[in-house]
Amino acid sequence: MATSRGWVVAFGPDAFACFGYSGRGICPGTIFGTETAAALLDRRTDTLPVAPVASHHESQAALQEAWFEAGASLTHAVQRGPLL
Repeated sequence: MATSRGWVVAFGPDAFACFGYSGRGICPGTIFGTETAAALLDRRTDTLPVAPVASHHESQAALQEAWFEAGASLTHAVQRGPLL
């Protein structure tokens, strides 16, 4: 469902979007963000962790969304917060 690698989508020479999920915590996101900022400032896409693509479509996005919504709803149904 979720991608297991990072993606960089180039919307033009001055706009990138980084996303992805690896299950490895915040470190890959920090590296992608730092390297993307450097690539934009230096105008060098060859320094990015992955080659930028023109577009990306996440497969099974509706199924993934339903899965996460079901999990969140179940969690909220069984846990009582401080205001309840």
